[in-house]
Amino acid sequence: MRKIQIEVSELNESTRAPWWMIIDPQQSMSTGTDACDAIANMITGPFFSRTEAQAVMDRQRYNFGRNAVVYCHSGHNSPQYDKAAE
Repeated sequence: MRKIQIEVSELNESTRAPWWMIIDPQQSMSTGTDACDAIANMITGPFFSRTEAQAVMDRQRYNFGRNAVVYCHSGHNSPQYDKAAE
């Protein structure tokens, strides 16, 4: 197992366990495993600051559709996140 040390932005956007992703929404009419694959392909990340995620999206803009956004989510349900924050 590898141990990864990261710095998480203090600009936490109302959660004590923030992480950011780039969401590039696309219509998906599939179900089951195909739907999960389609949804996973709409997400890039995780990132541990909005600045980092935005920089990746700006630098690789050609990889994302016009509706792509940087979105902050919470790792509050992740015991690994809580343990790392100790």
